[in-house]
Amino acid sequence: MGSAARQGELTQDLTAMIRVMETVLVLNDEQGSSNREMAKLRTRNEKLEARALKLDGK
Repeated sequence: MGSAARQGELTQDLTAMIRVMETVLVLNDEQGSSNREMAKLRTRNEKLEARALKLDGK
């Protein structure tokens, strides 16, 4: 394999790795957003449960 062919192959490999890393970053960001949304919903649920208990006590 010649030097130019080897360099072309390395460039293709590097391009593929960059695509994989971009995908990982996007998926991690989506998971982070989901975790934040879940935390917000959990907090809201706890507030609603506390309010329901308070109303039941009256």
